[in-house]
Amino acid sequence: MLSPEILECLRCPSCESAELARAVFRDESPTDILDGVLWCQDCSHWYPIEERLLDLLVEPLAYGDARNASETISKDQQKLQQDHFDWYADNTDQSYVEYEQTSFWRAADLIAFEPWKRAVTPGSRLLDVGCAQGRSTFKFMDCDIQIVGFDVSKALIRQAIARYQEGNHRARAVFFAADASRFPFRDETFDTVLVYGVLHHLTDPAAACGEISRVLKPQRSYFGQENNRTVFRSVFDLLQRLRPQWHEEAGPEAIISSEQLRTWFRDTPVEVGTKTSVFLPPHLCNLMPPFISHRMLVASDSLGGAIPYLREQGGVLLIHGSKS
Repeated sequence: MLSPEILECLRCPSCESAELARAVFRDESPTDILDGVLWCQDCSHWYPIEERLLDLLVEPLAYGDARNASETISKDQQKLQQDHFDWYADNTDQSYVEYEQTSFWRAADLIAFEPWKRAVTPGSRLLDVGCAQGRSTFKFMDCDIQIVGFDVSKALIRQAIARYQEGNHRARAVFFAADASRFPFRDETFDTVLVYGVLHHLTDPAAACGEISRVLKPQRSYFGQENNRTVFRSVFDLLQRLRPQWHEEAGPEAIISSEQLRTWFRDTPVEVGTKTSVFLPPHLCNLMPPFISHRMLVASDSLGGAIPYLREQGGVLLIHGSKS
């Protein structure tokens, strides 16, 4: 819910001022704002709240029907990403919900999220960067925490809001539209930052790493997952060309190495550690039920992790960062 407590954590994504004011036009309760407006008292930029969705996007990502947007629609890399995920929200080929529910991703997500959930402290605040329709966020919905999720696609955010409203969750959550290259939050606001498969979509992932560090509280954790720069990548790419399992629209850093990730965090107080996972092709896993896929991935991770060179060649990087 878009509560006053969450609004007080925000800063203007246009000028970075924390001097924000708000007007509520309609609400279900003081902690559940349905319609209203948020504006910056320094730069006068304003951001609408419509049906619980706060839109904090600025040009070139501001939607054409939104405030402050010009008639010219930019087609830079981030705008292409936004268009892609708006399309992915709901289409006749494969929706994002169907992508999330594939046997491979249900198994791979379970491997990633179970250790992370155990590390989350009750009563803490978690930020989910690039949350889509809640794919990563809802893995934490049975935790006693406060969650803030944002994504560049308003279509996916509307699905996340509807999904949350339809359920009965232990976590308290809010979702809104914003840009992962400029987090709209004050410094040191979150106990946990989750960035699940997002950096490889961004034009400037190094800038996003700086933002992760900025909004994370000291002694707290960043968790993430990205495509690994593995020797097996060419095999995966070939299989995807022959029989695509999902629709990818990656940015300039489509695959990421652990060394590259550490370079992006080098000038921040966040130290990152990585390990690799997924030593089997998704195409094989998707032929099996999810529980079989999970067992296969766990077994292959155990085998791959025991071999010195092979242990760095899993298909994805699992990341744990800590801010000193």
